[in-house]
Amino acid sequence: MTRPVFLRLCLGLSLLLFMAALAPFSISAQAPREPQTSYQASYKNGALQDTRPLGASGLALPRFVSIKSDAANVRRGPGPDFPLLWQYQRRNLPLEIIAEYNDWRQIRDHQGGEGWMKAPLLSGTRTVIVRRSAHAVTLRATPDATGGVVALVQPGVIGTLDMCKGDWCEIEVDSYDGWLPRDQIWGVYPFEFKK
Repeated sequence: MTRPVFLRLCLGLSLLLFMAALAPFSISAQAPREPQTSYQASYKNGALQDTRPLGASGLALPRFVSIKSDAANVRRGPGPDFPLLWQYQRRNLPLEIIAEYNDWRQIRDHQGGEGWMKAPLLSGTRTVIVRRSAHAVTLRATPDATGGVVALVQPGVIGTLDMCKGDWCEIEVDSYDGWLPRDQIWGVYPFEFKK
């Protein structure tokens, strides 16, 4: 075996060993997963009860809020010195607050992204976002699968949450008011609005 061939074999083997060592750290390309919404509830006297703990603000954790600013920065930690992760540029986007630290809120979005935001960038106004699907969903006139069609709503559309009855929630999208199945929206817990 000649020296150049031997060196190429050694280099090739070294490269294979290096790639094998990095394999546990590689990132696989997969579709983003929809996060599981965390909540705590239990039954008491046959009714579903909210048992979420209170955060430092005196409000339940976790809880849903929305963005009240046109531009809202998300940081790696609760403070301005932490690295900027990304910026939301979508007013009214629903977010879930999962932790609090002083005037910072740890948030989770409908795609599972987590980070920290300043509390003044958030609003208690309840909004929802239509979940990912292959087609538009039907906004109904009544909370029933046979209710009249009000509009077709595309995935990713944000609406203001009015109320829920059973497995249906009433939302307002632009000038349209109607009902969507609870499982087709993100931004409301299963136990909310149930009696």
